[in-house]
Amino acid sequence: MAPVRVAPVRVLHVSDIHCGHPFVAEHVAAALEVAAASRFDAIVISGDFSQRARVHEFERARAILDRFRAIAPTLEVPGNHDTAWWHAPFGWGDASRLHEGYQRYINPVLEPVVRVPGVTMVGLNSAAGMLPQAVTWYPRDWRVKGGLTGAQFDWATRALAASPVGDLRLLVVHHNVVRGRLSNRWGLKQPNAALDRIGAMSVDVVCTGHDHEERTEVVTRAGGRFLVSAANTLSSRMRGHRPSALNVIEANATAVTVRAWTYDGSAFVPGATQATLPRR
Repeated sequence: MAPVRVAPVRVLHVSDIHCGHPFVAEHVAAALEVAAASRFDAIVISGDFSQRARVHEFERARAILDRFRAIAPTLEVPGNHDTAWWHAPFGWGDASRLHEGYQRYINPVLEPVVRVPGVTMVGLNSAAGMLPQAVTWYPRDWRVKGGLTGAQFDWATRALAASPVGDLRLLVVHHNVVRGRLSNRWGLKQPNAALDRIGAMSVDVVCTGHDHEERTEVVTRAGGRFLVSAANTLSSRMRGHRPSALNVIEANATAVTVRAWTYDGSAFVPGATQATLPRR
C-alpha cells in the first residue's frame, strides 16, 4: 500500500476571551491579526467567551467569533463562565438551561465535530456547572471545576477514530487536563481517569483553556501519547503577571508542534514555549 500523503496544516488556538469586565480589546485585535496574517486551516476557541453568561457579553463575543469564522473554519466549546450554573445547582432545577445563552449566540451544538482537509476537531463540553459530574466536596471547586462522563469519552473516541487517515486529530475541552503549574489545580473533577481515557484515543493534540497559563507538553498515558495545547487568556486575568498568549499548532508528515505566541505590548510573537510530538 502506498504511503498516505500528509499535507502540512496549521491551527490557531485561542481561549478565554471573557467579554465583560476582564475583556482586553487590544489582545483580541492582536489575535485576529495573527489569524488574518497567515494561512490557518482551522481555529479553535476553547471556551469562556463571556464573564457572567450575560446576553450583552455573548453578543459581543459573537461579533468577535464571526470575525474569526470569516478567516477560517472554527470549533468552539463552552467554558464555565459561559454556563448559567444557577439554573441547576447540585443537579436540582432545569439543566437544559445551563447553556441557553451560549447556544443562542455562540453555537447551538455544545459538542461539535469539524472536519476540514487534513484536520479533524472534536469538542467536548466539560462545563457542567454544578451537575454531579463536576461537583466535589470542596466549595472552592463549585461552579469552577469541570466534568466529563464516560459516555462523552466514548462518543469522542468514536468521532476521532472516524477521522480520515493522515488527519491531524484535535480534542477540544475547556478545562485543563494537566495540573496548572501556577495554580497547582486540575481542571477536571477526575483528572487521572480523564488522562487515561484520552491516552487511549486516536488523538494528536488536546486543546484546553481555563487555567490562564500557556502550556505545551507531551503527555504519555495509558499506552498513548498526545500533545497538550493549553492556551492562556486573551483577557486581563493572566496568572503570575505573565503576558497574554495564544498557541499555534503545526503538523506535517513527521511531527506535530505546539508553540505559544506571547503578547509583547503590541502584537503576538512566537515565544520559547513549545513541544513537539512525532506523528504516528
